[in-house]
Amino acid sequence: MPKRSAPLPKRAPRRTQEERRRETREAVLKAAMTVLIEDGYEKFTATRVAKAAGVSRGAQENYFRTKNDLIVAATRYTLMQAAEQARVLAARKARSADPIAAFLANSKSFCFSPTYLALMEMVTVSRRNPALAKMNTPVVREFRNVLDTIWIDALCEAGYERQSVQSFVKATHYLLRGMAFASMWQSPKSEYPAILEDWHSIGRQQLKRA
Repeated sequence: MPKRSAPLPKRAPRRTQEERRRETREAVLKAAMTVLIEDGYEKFTATRVAKAAGVSRGAQENYFRTKNDLIVAATRYTLMQAAEQARVLAARKARSADPIAAFLANSKSFCFSPTYLALMEMVTVSRRNPALAKMNTPVVREFRNVLDTIWIDALCEAGYERQSVQSFVKATHYLLRGMAFASMWQSPKSEYPAILEDWHSIGRQQLKRA
């Protein structure tokens, strides 16, 4: 009896045009943030982004026509990814033994990241670039509101009173922004862990149970 031939492997479904467009757009946005981190705003070029993303300049310009369009879109994409990561972490840690530590760790991780240092440069550049400021400021404000809401809700779910949580979250961001800014010229940063440990203790004392 003749042997049956093995069935042919199933082909992966072809990507739709919309899926290909989305993948190309995401590749460009990721490359743009990498270039912004490595080169800074002044040396940022769309040509370098296209090369890093593996697309043509023409294809890239179908999505982003100007330098500011590209940078602001990359900023929003990166910030919303950071917010989503925080959302997942906050949901997991809200009922943990120490949600305050989770909030501080997440905030520290973001504020000391290369991405945040690039964003601080953007804020500085925006002071003398009104067009960039008009585009970028709402993006940063939206992210801050989203991120604050995520952690305020998580800490309230953990049983802390909302007003004290709001004050602590706001003060934490002010503290970490200052530390991140100082980190650009202060080295080593050996005192930072002790400062954050003290702040953790202050948070445990300041936050009131609902």
